[in-house]
Amino acid sequence: MSHSKTWQISRRTALRGVGVTMTLPFLEAMIPMGRANAAAGVSPVRFAGFFMPNGVDHSRFTPKGSSLSNLPPSLQPLAGLEPYLNVITGMNNAVGGHAAGTAAFLTGQNPKRTAKANEVNVGNPSLDQIIGNAAKKESVLPTLELGLHTPRSGVSMSGHSHIYTSFVSWKSAATPVPHEINPMRAFDRLFKGARVTSSGGRQGPTRPHPDKSVIDAVLEDAKSLQKRLGKSDQQKLDEYFTAVRDVEERITFLRAASNGLVITPEIMSEIKKTGSRIGKSVKEGGGGSYRAAPNIPYREHGRLMMDVMALAFWSNSTRASTLMFGDGLNGRNMSFLDGVDGNHHSISHHGNKKANLVKFSLINRFFVDQYAYFLKRLESMEEGGSNVLENSVVMLGTNLSTGQVHGGNNVPILLAGNAGGRIRGNRHIRAKGEPVAKLHRSVLDKMNLNGKAIRGGDAKLREI
Repeated sequence: MSHSKTWQISRRTALRGVGVTMTLPFLEAMIPMGRANAAAGVSPVRFAGFFMPNGVDHSRFTPKGSSLSNLPPSLQPLAGLEPYLNVITGMNNAVGGHAAGTAAFLTGQNPKRTAKANEVNVGNPSLDQIIGNAAKKESVLPTLELGLHTPRSGVSMSGHSHIYTSFVSWKSAATPVPHEINPMRAFDRLFKGARVTSSGGRQGPTRPHPDKSVIDAVLEDAKSLQKRLGKSDQQKLDEYFTAVRDVEERITFLRAASNGLVITPEIMSEIKKTGSRIGKSVKEGGGGSYRAAPNIPYREHGRLMMDVMALAFWSNSTRASTLMFGDGLNGRNMSFLDGVDGNHHSISHHGNKKANLVKFSLINRFFVDQYAYFLKRLESMEEGGSNVLENSVVMLGTNLSTGQVHGGNNVPILLAGNAGGRIRGNRHIRAKGEPVAKLHRSVLDKMNLNGKAIRGGDAKLREI
């Protein structure tokens, strides 16, 4: 750095805890003299992809004008976040459908139609994996995959393996990345043993060691998948194990950390609060802390996962993350919502009946409200004169247009965050049937990455 002061901190300074390594969020003390006004351009840009199954009721989801001055009913939870928000309608998500549309959400490709799990192919890695791989030397975990459901086995009615239905993150064209469904395990993987050090890391804790209970629990989950798959899926299961072992290798890699690590008191306070909430929820659910599928109410389960994700972004533990609110069929009972009685998938087949459409829109609004919760969390996290939301790109999308019609035409996507000042908000963008791959390339471009990692050319969504 061109200016040296005792209060100036290296951008590579990080936290060390038992089983974790976590770098600091961006701080003004890291900015050389004279660059304070350019803080937003220095901060890292993160990406999050949120998957909402079964499409939407367009009549209550689509803004009427080109701005967001009058949000429709399903988007009302986003009021106050308009400067960060773009609502994109009219996107084409490959062939759509519960299985293929889910696979295409972050890959932008029409997956190979096959009933065999060992033959699946989505064309290229998913957007989150491309971003995380590019930043793997600058963060602790290249990517963080979270979900609220266990993988589905078998074959969809369209003839696609339910591997497509179950995952949105793909390490390669043929290898899905398993997601964590237990918030306690997700939290421990990142933050167990974390503590504040006041010396800039020079007198911090000793070198970290992976928490074997966390790793063993993850591998146990992977092995349990074998009971759900048929004999023809064994080859695919090997690839699944490879992806899970990749998580273990990421944690083992932390042992090589040689610099002292540090975390701010503000982040430490949030870590403690989140850990307490997770512990309380798991205990009230009646399950052990590492139970594979915790018995936590759906709304709270999602928010605990989003709290972990937000802390991972703020601490620069990862640059890319995904959260699936359900798999591509999501038959979860949504009767906990006022005005809704029945499961999500059945209600999505609304038959254009008014009463069913109202229920469907209330479910859509629930997912938007969850998304808004995460955005507000990021907005509250200050860094270098801006906030984490300003320095992020956060996508909420679905696998098909509406549950009544399984096609991939007119699929809406919400895009929030300003990518460090590179994306302006408060817009309704009408895409006119352009493929979702163009949006993916635009996101990569805003993160200074090569969009050609998404197959099909280099065309981008011009409005982004």
